[in-house]
Order: sequence, then structure tokens, then C-alpha cells
Amino acid sequence: MTIEATAGMTAGPKPSVTISPWVNEALPNIQGILCSRDLARLTRRPRWELFGLALIGKFPRKKRYRGRPIGWCRAEVLEWMTRELAVETEARERLNAPRRCAGRHTRQQCLPLECPTPSAPVKVQSRNFNCQSR
Repeated sequence: MTIEATAGMTAGPKPSVTISPWVNEALPNIQGILCSRDLARLTRRPRWELFGLALIGKFPRKKRYRGRPIGWCRAEVLEWMTRELAVETEARERLNAPRRCAGRHTRQQCLPLECPTPSAPVKVQSRNFNCQSR
């Protein structure tokens, strides 16, 4: 049999070969992965709160390796923590502005330095307890 004779021949159906999507996936940095306990200690927040924040998208999600969740990336968590510390310009202006009394009726009187006008003291009614000694 020659090569030309075999070129026209077709073998039966071609077998389908599938390759796992994780064949060429790189190994994760083991030192940079945090478990839930390490995560709670680093952020000083309970685990259930962090899981809830991740569920609504306000916290980094777990990293996956070969399709399974393995833990959180330390760099992403530290970036999230520093992002929460950033003070916006509006907040700085508000912090430097003079304080005013709240328009609501509160139990605590405003300090004299905070109020533009002095306010009358509020009478506090005390309860009389009848203490009987034996």
C-alpha cells in the first residue's frame, strides 16, 4: 500500500478528546492565601460578616484553584482594608466645619461651645425609691 492509496481512506468516526480547563493553570501563591480564620484575625471582623460582604460584592471573593475555592488573596484583602480607610474630600470639609446642634430633640444637651445660642437646662425627673432597711 502506498501513501497515495491511504490518503483517500477515511477511518471511522473521530474520537472526541476533551481537556480539562485547569490543565495549564498556575499554582497559587500559598503564602499569599488566607483561610477564614486568618482573614477574621487580620480584618478584626467576624467570619459571618465577611462572608456576607463577599456575597453582596463589597469584599473580595475567594480565589479558586482547579475549580474549588481555596482562600482569599492577602494582597486583595489588604487593598480592601486600605480603601476603607480613605477619607473623601467631602468628609474632610465636613470634619473641619463648625459643629451645630442637631435639629432633633435629644436627651443630651449640646455643649455651650457648639450651640449658637444658649439653651435652657432640661429638668430631669428622678424617681423616689422607698428603701427600707432591715
